[in-house]
Amino acid sequence: MSSTPVSPDQDAVKVTISVLAKGLVETHRHIVHDRKILRQNHEMDFNLRRGLSLLSAICLKSGYSIDIGCQPNAFTVLAGRPVGEWGPKPFATCEDKNLVLVDAGCGVPTQECRDVAASEGEAAEDIFHDRLRSASQRLGARQSGGAYTKVREFVVRNPCLPTAKLNEFVQDFPEMASDIMSFYRPLPHSAPHGRHLNLCAGCGAPLFPSHDSSSYPSGRCAIRECRMARPSPSLKCPPIQVDVPDAWRLADNAVLAYWVGPGLPEIELFDSIKSRGDVVLYPFSDAADIGIGKTAVGIDIKSYSSATRLGLHFASKCEGLRMFDRRIVAVPDAWLRQDRDYLHTLKSVAGTRFALEFKTISATKREFSV
Repeated sequence: MSSTPVSPDQDAVKVTISVLAKGLVETHRHIVHDRKILRQNHEMDFNLRRGLSLLSAICLKSGYSIDIGCQPNAFTVLAGRPVGEWGPKPFATCEDKNLVLVDAGCGVPTQECRDVAASEGEAAEDIFHDRLRSASQRLGARQSGGAYTKVREFVVRNPCLPTAKLNEFVQDFPEMASDIMSFYRPLPHSAPHGRHLNLCAGCGAPLFPSHDSSSYPSGRCAIRECRMARPSPSLKCPPIQVDVPDAWRLADNAVLAYWVGPGLPEIELFDSIKSRGDVVLYPFSDAADIGIGKTAVGIDIKSYSSATRLGLHFASKCEGLRMFDRRIVAVPDAWLRQDRDYLHTLKSVAGTRFALEFKTISATKREFSV
């Protein structure tokens, strides 16, 4: 049986999305490492410039009234929404229509954007995971796994904290102190409301002042997974007076997007089932997010806006889950509220090569709660 042919328009959309993803990832890398800003000139990353040109061509061919490829800064704002919402008709009907390229809260490429940008068979670079693994390995084989878990858990549970608390924590890991400190930055001046800091009850990150003060009187959370689970933010505690902003630290934007956001459902699931007694967080230095019964069950929690992209991710690789007898990939329930066919698409695209089970976090919680 022959496969369904791909139309020229859809083929062009696929190429455009891939090139844009590469451009966004490279641009972010330049911003982080070279301290550059996004400019619409010869300094712009080649892939981003090329992707925007391809996007402009599709807009023109589709009779789209706005050339959304001519303004890179405006495009990065649009890229915080699913591609099917901001592009011309070919984007609205492509298989990646639910793909979100930029984390709107943290201003960094999403994990699925990084996956699209990666060359075939190559995992996207994750400098923070690599840095933590390398740092923990300096403690020796017997201590490295435990140190990795403690640091990851600490960062997820404390995305924003007093500098004194961070200094106290790193004293337990002197060999890793500089690496742990590098995961945080000074509190931005845009975070406090005047001289008060509002922390989110859902994640502990700042609720940044919003122009839409009627909808977000206490501020708006920057972490996507938290906003999905709790559309109406609430305060973790009464507003904290901040006379000296340097007395507080906030996780790096990439850490917020790639560790804290995905880590919220990981920690929530772990806390709900840890009373079993045989549950481990980030076993074997993150072979899975949660391990049950040593190697009996491995649970990996993935928060991708696009079920297709997540399916492709697991169609070619099993990652650390191969260490476990039973392999579960759990996804936040919020994605199913936006796309009721999410699990069906995910299973059909991923296939059965690695014997993976795909479930919602709520279903996983019900199965393993005591």
